[in-house]
This record gives sequence, structure tokens and C-alpha cells, in this order.
Amino acid sequence: MGSYRSDDEALIGLARQLTDAYGEARTREDQDYACESIDQFLSEFKRSAPSEALLAFLGLPLTAETYPLVDETQMALAARGPAVVGLLLEAVLGDAYDPDGPASERAAETIDELPPGEASLGLTEVLCGRGDDQLKGAAVDGLVALGGLAEPDLVSTLDDPRGGDWAQAALEQIRYVQEHPGAGGDEAGADEDEDEEDEDEEDEEPGDEGANAGDEGTDADDDDFTDAGEDGAWQPDAASVGDEDDSDGATANEAAAHSVGRPEEPAGAGPSAPGPEPPGTGAPGSLPAPGPDLGLVDDAYQDFLRRFEQDAGGEAPSP
Repeated sequence: MGSYRSDDEALIGLARQLTDAYGEARTREDQDYACESIDQFLSEFKRSAPSEALLAFLGLPLTAETYPLVDETQMALAARGPAVVGLLLEAVLGDAYDPDGPASERAAETIDELPPGEASLGLTEVLCGRGDDQLKGAAVDGLVALGGLAEPDLVSTLDDPRGGDWAQAALEQIRYVQEHPGAGGDEAGADEDEDEEDEDEEDEEPGDEGANAGDEGTDADDDDFTDAGEDGAWQPDAASVGDEDDSDGATANEAAAHSVGRPEEPAGAGPSAPGPEPPGTGAPGSLPAPGPDLGLVDDAYQDFLRRFEQDAGGEAPSP
């Protein structure tokens, strides 16, 4: 037994040495040897070794070789029932052989594996124990999470000199949650979700309107650029001139002279995106200079050039 004062201390020391041996192994053979030794330890002592010894194995690095060992350790600890809850809760708070390792998280998982009744009894025993306020506060949080299942154990603890006040506090919180569904952050979370949805809708609406406005502007431009007349020259739509009933050719030609290069928007059309200025021309009413740089014009102006060349044969509109 060496320097150890008891068999339990010897087993705790051995378990920690085996855990360190795996973590410090530099070769695959050393890792395999450590895993075999841990497996042998669990086979012989998982029911008789103190819980502190098993707790050391929860700090093993998780690999394909150690996963079965960690799982077996958690099952062995959970099989000990309420008596192990206090030790596991201390490990959750960082009181573990390797506080920076995974032992704290795995201890919490082990508590979750306990049946709710056993977890409730174990947590109320923590309230009546000699633990500090941090540990008992964590136990209260666990009992509140269990809800109504923990009430019988808490009621039976009200007269305990150490745990009575803590049990009363836990009962009050449980009953408050029962009387106020959604308490504890659910309502706030719901409000945040609604706010996020409202913001998303606000962000989407301007984009949709902008897209529709752009479509209306394109449609309006397409309406202005109608098919060529009988004489082969482009003629504006009557709506763009503003006088549907006027059959005077001079009026139409005059409107055409003012519309070349950039026809006016038809009456009642929605706002359209501002079009680019046409390339420089020699005189009002003349065609754009040959070979314009199409990268400087928008889709509406390109559509006009294409329609003009196809329908008007490339001739300039009448002044």
C-alpha cells in the first residue's frame, strides 16, 4: 500500500496515475497499455472503488480507445444513485483532478443520466450537507429545473437545520415558475424573436418595393419605345406625348423631336430608376454617335437601340 493510508486512497492514486499515463503516452504502445490497465481496473474495482477514483477516469482525452472506458465509468457512477450526486456536482463546479479537462462536463452528463427521483434526492442531500453556498446554490438550480418532481423531497427537508432555508428557496422558485408559465427567460426570448422577425420584415419590404419600382420603370421605358411607324421612323406612344386624341402629324413630330435620346415618362407611371445620359450627339434629334460604349448605358437604353435598329432600319427619327 506504500505511502497510502488506506485502500481507498491507494485506488484513487492508482486511477489518477493511469489517467496521467494515457495523457502522457508518447507512443501508440504506451496508450494501448494504459487503456488495458484502466479496463482491468474497472473490471475489478468499479463497484468497490471510491467514487473519487472513478471520477479520475472522466478526465481522459476522448478517443476511439478511451470512449468505451469513459462510458463504462459514467454508467458505474450513475449506478451509485443519490449518494454520488454531491461529488459529481462538485466536479461540475471545477473540483476535479484535472479542472481544465473534460471531467466537469462529463460529471454533468452523469447527473443527467440519473433517474429524476434519484437526482432530486441527491440534490436535497447536498442542501443538508456541509457544502459551501456555491455548491448548495447549484443544487437549488438543479432542483428548480426538475420542477414539481422535486417538491416532495424539498418539503421533507424544510425542517433540516442546514438545508431548510435552501429548500424553502427552491420551493418558492418552483411554485413561481408554475404560476407564471414562461418565466425564467422564455418570454424575453419570445420577445426577442418577435423583434428579430419585425426587423427582417422591415429589411425585406424596402428591397421588394425597390425591386417592383425598378420593374415598373423598365415596363414604362418599354412602353415608350414602341414599334416604328409606317415611314420607318420611331414615333412615341400617344400617352408619352400627353394627347391621345391629337391626330396632327406636326404635334407628333414636335414631340418626337423633344423625345429623341430620352423619351418622357408616360403619365401615371411609377418612379423609375434614373437612366444614364445618352452619348454626345451632333444636334438635337440626331442619332447617337456610332459605336457607343454600351457599358455606360442601362438596360432601357440598350433596349431602345436594339428596337430602333430592327424596326427603323437605323434611320434617324424625323425632327
